[in-house]
Amino acid sequence: MNHTTKEQIKSIPFWRNLNPHLTISSDPLTTAPLQIIDDALLSNVSGSLWQDGYLNCQSIFTEQDILPLRQAMERLHSHNLPKAFIYLYDEAWELFFRLRTLLQNFLGENYSVLPHFWAWYIDPGKAKGWPPHRDSADQSVIELYGQEMLVSLSLWIPLTDATPENGCMSVLPLSCEQDYEAPVTDPSEIALQDILCLPAQAGSVLGWRQDLYHWGGRSHRNAQTPRLSLSLEFQNAALDPLCEPLLDPQHPPDPEERLNLIFQQFEKYKHIADLPKGF
Repeated sequence: MNHTTKEQIKSIPFWRNLNPHLTISSDPLTTAPLQIIDDALLSNVSGSLWQDGYLNCQSIFTEQDILPLRQAMERLHSHNLPKAFIYLYDEAWELFFRLRTLLQNFLGENYSVLPHFWAWYIDPGKAKGWPPHRDSADQSVIELYGQEMLVSLSLWIPLTDATPENGCMSVLPLSCEQDYEAPVTDPSEIALQDILCLPAQAGSVLGWRQDLYHWGGRSHRNAQTPRLSLSLEFQNAALDPLCEPLLDPQHPPDPEERLNLIFQQFEKYKHIADLPKGF
């Protein structure tokens, strides 16, 4: 943990002082601006999600939108602190809340936030993303009244350009996996020609249904920049909770609850996350 003490880790004032350009409060996000996503893009990504299991919205956020969070992630990195602590700050929650048009399009007017999130800092040539996995083994789509309904969705936002060289996301498209005799349970079962690499500019929004097989790449020695990214998961609030507590997108947890949730992520993802010694 570098020179950061356990007492500091548990102190909200410490986190406020670490990144004074961000805020930590209990205020609702009702004043957060709505990110405009036009009908043409919604139609395009809807087709991609239903056919192949993923969506790709390039350059949704501006540099001004993501710069404060990227600076905070750099600050966490310089102190050798897990990047998931970015979720102590209002601005991380607000970024995803601004995507409510996109989320409501797939999960209905009332959607909830699952208590699952993470943040990555992939050093150039030194680290890699998470290995191939599905975010949930549960059914991600159900049929209701003859129509398919999405149960849950993961969103992923790169704060720097995500390239094949620095470990961008890759997926096994749903349309490809449907041709397999059985669902993939091991990466060795994937035909290499079926892998789809998803480069993304900083401020883009990627997403996938939670039963889609996906992974982060390894940063190559020729990578010019680190790969910084955030993820948060969501579900249709009309359905039974996939995990509790479900969170209100307009009212993120209060600061102490956020701190507790972050430590829960450490426990949940310790088998795949590269955590600093002491965590």
